[in-house]
Amino acid sequence: MSIKNISTIPQHFIRGRKNVFLDWQLIEAGYGIPFWRFYQERHGLLPWLSPYGIELKVMRPEITVEPFVHKDPLGFIGAYSTLLYDNDMYRLWYATYDFNEDGQEFDKLSYMQSEDCRNWQRPNLGLIPYKGARDNNIVYGLGPKECGGDLGAHGATVFIDPYAPSEERYKLAHLGPAQEGYTLQNWLYGATSADGIHWRTLPEPILKYTSDTQSVGLFDEDSGKYVLYLRGWHPKNRYGSGGRRMIARADSRDFRKFQAPRPIILPQPAWGAHTDIYTNSYHRWPGADNAHIMLPALYHRDTDTVDVHLALSRDANHWCFPQSDPIISNDDRPDKVTIYTGNGIVPYGKDLWAFPVFFSRRAHNEYTDERPALYLATIRQDGFVAVQANLRGEFYTYPCIFSGSSLSLNAVSYTGGEIKVEILQVKPALELTPIEGFTLQDCDPLSGATLWQPLTWRGNPDISSLAGKILRFRFSLIRSRLHAFRFD
Repeated sequence: MSIKNISTIPQHFIRGRKNVFLDWQLIEAGYGIPFWRFYQERHGLLPWLSPYGIELKVMRPEITVEPFVHKDPLGFIGAYSTLLYDNDMYRLWYATYDFNEDGQEFDKLSYMQSEDCRNWQRPNLGLIPYKGARDNNIVYGLGPKECGGDLGAHGATVFIDPYAPSEERYKLAHLGPAQEGYTLQNWLYGATSADGIHWRTLPEPILKYTSDTQSVGLFDEDSGKYVLYLRGWHPKNRYGSGGRRMIARADSRDFRKFQAPRPIILPQPAWGAHTDIYTNSYHRWPGADNAHIMLPALYHRDTDTVDVHLALSRDANHWCFPQSDPIISNDDRPDKVTIYTGNGIVPYGKDLWAFPVFFSRRAHNEYTDERPALYLATIRQDGFVAVQANLRGEFYTYPCIFSGSSLSLNAVSYTGGEIKVEILQVKPALELTPIEGFTLQDCDPLSGATLWQPLTWRGNPDISSLAGKILRFRFSLIRSRLHAFRFD
C-alpha cells in the first residue's frame, strides 16, 4: 500500500493492515466555529467535527534489568546489532572487537540465536579463525577476503530480501576502508548469504561514501528499491565528514550499486548548538501501512553523552519528532551514559515487541576498561505512540472507505475508561448522519487492555454492509489511549 491511500480524501483503509497514529493525518481537523454560513444559520456556532480532549502520547519502552549479551569471549561488545525473528527463531548479529599491537582491531560480526528471546546460545560455528582457534561464533569481518577479512564489519546490518534468489536471501551492508588514493575515509560494502551464517563479500563497494555509523539496509516494497539509511554531515569537508551529523538515504534497484545519498533528517535547531544525530535505527512499522520508525541516538557534545529519541514518518522521507524528550534517557540509568538501539523490532510474547539496546558506562570520548552490553527493550505492540484522552475526548476520521467486515482496536483503558465508535453517513452540504444500528448508543464499549478485539454494536461485529461506502468514524474515548485500528 502506498502513501496515496491516506494522503487523498476519501482515505482508503485496506483489510488486515494496521492504521497507526504517528501524527494527525487520520484525524479530521474540524472547525471550532463552522466556516459555512448555511451551517451557522442551521446549527449555530457550536464546533463542527472538531477533535477535543486528546493528545498524541509517546510511550516509553521497558528495559530488562540484566543484559542478554555481555562478557563476550571475543572481546568488547560493539554498539551495533541486528535482531530478526526468522523461521520461528530469534537471530542476533552483533559486533565485537578487541585490541592488538596495532590498536583497536576491526569490528567482527558474531552470531547468536534463541528460541524465546530470553535464553541465548552462541553456536560454535568453526568458520573463521581468531587468535589461533576456530571455536567461535564469528560469521564475518575477519579471516579470508571473501568473508570481509580485509574490510571488517563496522556498522553492519543484516536484512532479509524477500525477492532475492535463495543464495542471496540474506544481505549485509557495512563500512570498510576506502581504497588508497581516494579522499573519502570509508566506503559502503555489501555481502550476501543463503542462511545468514556463510557470507560472501560483493567484489565492489556498493557506495563510495563516508558514513561511519550503523548502515541500515532493506528492500522497500513501496518503491521496489533497495534503501540504505546512513550518516551524513552538514556541512562536510572533502573527506566526506566534518560538520554536524545527520541522516541520509540512498536508493537503488540494484543492491550492488547505490545512487548518491540525500539528506532526510538534519539536526533540529531546538536541540541547541551542541547536539547532532549519531545513529538512525530505522524500522518499518510492523504490519502497518504509511508508517515508519526511527530510534535515532542523539550525541550531546557538551556532556559527551548519547540518548535515544523517537522519529516518525508516513513516507520514510519526511520525518517528525513527536516530543523533545528522549524515549530512552540517561536520567533513568545515570550509570549508563551512552545508549544506542540496534536494528530490528521482533514479536515478544503475546502482546509485546522487543528490540536490542546498547548501554555503556563509558562516555563517547572517554577511554576506560569498561565492558558494555546489550539489553532487551520491550514495548506494547504498536505502542510507541497513541491518541490519548486523559479524561474525555473525541475525534472524527476524514471521509474514508474501508474493506473488510469488522473493526478491531489496539487500545488501553484505565480505571473507569472505555472506547466507543459511531459510524456516520457522509451527506451533501458537508453534513453527516449516524447510521442506524451503528450509533454511540448502540456501540458496546471496549475497556481494559484490548489487542485487536472487534468492536460490536448491540453484540454484532459485522459491518460488511458498509464496506466500499464513503463514511466517517467517530471515536469517543474516556480515560483511554488508542494505539491503532484495523479492519478485518
